[in-house]
Amino acid sequence: MRLVKLASVTKKITIAAVGAFLLVFLPMHMGLNLCIIRDDGGEWYRNVCHFMGTNWIVKIFELVLLACCLLHIVVGVLLTIENYMARPVRYQVPSRTKTHFGSKYMIWTGGLVFCFLVLHFINFYFVKYDLVEGVYTVKTEKLQMHIQDRAMDLQKSFDEGKIGQEELSEKMMGLQMEYLSFFQLMQTGQPAEKLSRDGQELVNLDRKSLEAFVGKDFKDYEPDFYTMCNNLFKDRTYSLIYILALIVLGIHLFHAVNSIFQTFGLNHRKYNGAIEMFAVIYAILIPVGFAVVPFYVMFVR
Repeated sequence: MRLVKLASVTKKITIAAVGAFLLVFLPMHMGLNLCIIRDDGGEWYRNVCHFMGTNWIVKIFELVLLACCLLHIVVGVLLTIENYMARPVRYQVPSRTKTHFGSKYMIWTGGLVFCFLVLHFINFYFVKYDLVEGVYTVKTEKLQMHIQDRAMDLQKSFDEGKIGQEELSEKMMGLQMEYLSFFQLMQTGQPAEKLSRDGQELVNLDRKSLEAFVGKDFKDYEPDFYTMCNNLFKDRTYSLIYILALIVLGIHLFHAVNSIFQTFGLNHRKYNGAIEMFAVIYAILIPVGFAVVPFYVMFVR
């Protein structure tokens, strides 16, 4: 009995189509990552992340990308199980047909890449939805406006007779102290740090410091992926895991490229050599491009 009532060919075409889409996405993601090594204090990379996090078209694309990743994984697992169930006993005489290196281990390399993606999402993507704590940036202008709004709320409460003069003075003094202490810390860089984006002054701080200064109701901030990337890649253990995952990804990509051409019937003995060369170049270029960032952070920055 089939796990899903779709022909194996349909499953293979689905995997190939989704895989081709992911192959187009990877160079884009790699290019964005390489912005981190630009020597501008992270301004360019923060601008890119700000655009990616606020543009609604990009947000829709992210959902499509996530759906494609899940579809690729689920169909790949189902096809592997179905193939195993169809031939539970190995052949006594091994097949002598030419098989690309890594083709027999696609499910395993894919599984390892998936495990790393989960770690990658925890460290970065989930921060956008406040599921994981990270480091954040907020405009100093927004902070000033927030403190002014709190001061106006206190004055309104006093005018309405909800608080007295003594309580108003005490809370106003507290606001001033918060404001001054915050910007004093900003100047020293602990726990906040002065940044810039599009010529606007920002501050960089963790969630605990953010809530301590502006309260839990303040939401006008966004993750600082530049700082988080640098902090993570300075950790040699994390960088080693990242680089090893890229090597596994390269093995997975090499067979994936060849498999996509074969599934869509685009391979031919006249240009199989060109396809093979393209697969090699792609499977090397993408991991190396991603690996540039941790190496740069560890040994140059």
